[in-house]
Amino acid sequence: MTTKSEIQLPIDELIALAIETFGSKTMADAWLKKENFVLGATPISMAESDAGLTEVKKILSAISYGGVV
Repeated sequence: MTTKSEIQLPIDELIALAIETFGSKTMADAWLKKENFVLGATPISMAESDAGLTEVKKILSAISYGGVV
């Protein structure tokens, strides 16, 4: 059984990665809460599963390094 604290740690890491990618908490929060065409959902909601979290991290990496998703 997964506890809320076990889920929160990867979410916190994702938020930190988004802040690093976008340069501010405000911009990171906006991106995480906005519907993403590639994901078909908001990044923050996708990050509730391990597979979704991996996909969101891939997109953030692509944004940071100019790669293709």
